[in-house]
Amino acid sequence: MPDNLSAWLTVLDQFERALDAADEQLDGQPFDAPPGPVPEELRERAEAVLARQQLMIGGLVTSRAHVAREIAALRRVPTSKTDVPAYLDVEG
Repeated sequence: MPDNLSAWLTVLDQFERALDAADEQLDGQPFDAPPGPVPEELRERAEAVLARQQLMIGGLVTSRAHVAREIAALRRVPTSKTDVPAYLDVEG
């Protein structure tokens, strides 16, 4: 097996493990960029990994926007003294 192919297999394995463990804590181990372009026999697998990464990024962007809206809404809630009752209109 040529070094280029072996190096690309290692990187694709790392990327797939990271995608599979998206909600788990990873060791953060850096990867060495393989020399040269993706070998033709791995192109389909590499494109599938890229597609999964792009889906994950899209989901994270959506989640981040949702959290930002929630934080903005919480910042609009007026603060009051703790000895005064506070009411929040949840209807409108």
